[in-house]
Order: sequence, then structure tokens, then C-alpha cells
Amino acid sequence: MVIVRLLLVIVLLPTALTAQDRNLGAFTSAADVGAPAITGKTEFTPAAGEYRMTAAGANVWAKQDQFQFAWREMTGNFTVNATLRFLGEGNEHRKAGIMVRQSLDADATYGDVVVHGNGMAGLQWRTRKGEDTNTFNLPIEGPGTFTIRLVRTGVRIYMFIGRNGAALTEIAHTEVSFQNPVLVGLFVCSHDAAKSDTVIFSNVVVEAQTPAPPKVP
Repeated sequence: MVIVRLLLVIVLLPTALTAQDRNLGAFTSAADVGAPAITGKTEFTPAAGEYRMTAAGANVWAKQDQFQFAWREMTGNFTVNATLRFLGEGNEHRKAGIMVRQSLDADATYGDVVVHGNGMAGLQWRTRKGEDTNTFNLPIEGPGTFTIRLVRTGVRIYMFIGRNGAALTEIAHTEVSFQNPVLVGLFVCSHDAAKSDTVIFSNVVVEAQTPAPPKVP
């Protein structure tokens, strides 16, 4: 029995060290949500400041989501910026963007700023766990390189977007109530359970916002 216990320690220790040493830049973890049929992957290149995320997944929509997620825990208000572009060809409704999520459950409460493969950008949110996703979509402008921003201020989630170098513009906002802490990060979904897609994220900045000081009467 003692020998078995020693062998287990020897086998498990390298796995734990690998997980701790993984460099994900602004984020601490990466994994698939909703058990896609094809396993996804997130790679960060510090020299280029780029994330290469490959993922399958049926959709981020309705009552259940499947996608690859790179995240960190945060509390309070924050701003996340990123520039993204899809590689290759895929489903016109494949998705990538910035997400704030209550948990890794497939039906968790969430809000995101999303770009589709066909160039349609939108704001998506699930108000309560297990409910249907809501959305506000912009007209389709065609594929390109998109700069996006998600801002959380209290219960409000704001969407900003710029296409092919255009300045960021505030487009819409919604209200979603979360319990702190939340999971904040980047996501990719191929919108095809049998196929993976790859997205490059760059210029990723995650900033916690300091609460304004109380007004003195």
C-alpha cells in the first residue's frame, strides 16, 4: 500500500507543475465549457502579445453553451479590450469575443461582446442560469479585424466596437446581475460541433476600475 501511494505522487506531480507553469498572459486558466466534441486549446505568445484560440462547439446561445474560454476571476467593475481576427474559413455564425460569466456551467449567467465569422457584431447575455440567451446584433459588415471592448459597471455591461482600425464606439448596453467573483476572458466557438476554428486575439488589456470616492455633502 505504501508503494502504491508513492507511485501516485510521482505520476501526479509533473501534471500539477505543468498547470502552474502555463503562461496565459492576462488570464489564469483556459478550458472548454459545455464539453464540445472536439477539445479546444489556448496558446499565448508573450513576445507577440497574442492569443491563438482553437475551439469547436455547437453554439453560445439558447440555454446551453459550448466554447473554449481563457479567463481570470475578478470582482467589481472592469474594462477588457481586445483585437480579434478569424483564421481560415468556417461557419458564418462562428463566434469570438470577450465574456463575463458567473461560472463554467454550460447554462450559466453571462454577458459578452461577440463578433461572428460573417462580420456581424453583437451584445449577448443570459439574465439567469438556465434561461435563453438574449441578443442585440448590428448589421453585417463583412469579415475583418475587429477591436472590441466590454465594460462592467455595476449591473451594466457595455459594448464598444471598431472595425479595421476604426475608433472604438459605444454601441449598446444591457443589465445583468452577477455574484462576485465572476470569470472574465476571451472565448471562441466554431458553431459546428464537428469542426474547430481558430481566432487570433491581440492587444488584450484587462483593467479593474477603482470605485469613485463618495461625494462629500
